[in-house]
Amino acid sequence: MDLQFSSEELGLFYAPTFMVLGDGRTALFWEDRWLHGQSIRELAPLLYLCIPKNKRRVRTVADGLAGNAWARDIRGVVGLQEIGQYLTTWQHVTHTALSAEPDRLVWKWTANGVYSARSCYQATFHGSLACHSWKLIWKGWAPPKVKFFHWLVSLDRCWTADRLARRGLPHHARCLLCDQEPETIHHLLLACPISRQAWHEALSWLRLPAPAPEQDISIQDWWTRARDATPPSVRKALRSTALLVPWMIWKHRNACVFDHATPSLPELADGIKDEMRCWARAGDQGLRVVLPPSWDVH
Repeated sequence: MDLQFSSEELGLFYAPTFMVLGDGRTALFWEDRWLHGQSIRELAPLLYLCIPKNKRRVRTVADGLAGNAWARDIRGVVGLQEIGQYLTTWQHVTHTALSAEPDRLVWKWTANGVYSARSCYQATFHGSLACHSWKLIWKGWAPPKVKFFHWLVSLDRCWTADRLARRGLPHHARCLLCDQEPETIHHLLLACPISRQAWHEALSWLRLPAPAPEQDISIQDWWTRARDATPPSVRKALRSTALLVPWMIWKHRNACVFDHATPSLPELADGIKDEMRCWARAGDQGLRVVLPPSWDVH
């Protein structure tokens, strides 16, 4: 079976590998990195383009060196630059000596040079943005849409007024809930007076020993600090609250934007309590522990 690979997949393979040349029967003359850790494609890119694809994929180093067969692979129009790269390649190839040992593929991302799935996985995500909120978002009990919302919050990808403004799209000049400050996701969820009061009422209603989040930190940082100061028996409830309250604030804000609803702290607070009961009924064991007795979830 002839496997097909994208250019990105091939790039991921070639970047961390090179050939230690032995008998030349495995290393591909035109494709593999066998010339002091480099390939013909890297040393002579214009000459490489003169080689038919079917030759690139089958010509081994041993075959190419035998009678300088590699030179006969060249096709098409050869200009001055190609001739210059041909001469350079000739100099490199002339000094190549084979041995009786088999060729050896070396994987640069492990100490012993042997491929491992772990090293490849780590390299794939090298330089990517880390989501420091993953423990709060992905390990807690919450509907998938709520977790996805918080993931967008952590990346600042929610369509609040500031994000709309950066793209020249219509937006409200101030937060629709408090009508005081420009709307950012941080202001909406943590600094808006209505949101802060909603946090306070939710935590007080559940009798969780944690203050409302400060205005100058993230939800993740607040949850980390509050968790350390919270008894283990109610930490799951604290996590659920950290996920549920911002979600309900966001829904209330969207009702104001799209349905022209009037901002209302009592309505928001009641909605948070109703949603907590729904989560408990759906399987959130943390909220089951702390919901007031009058709120039967069975």
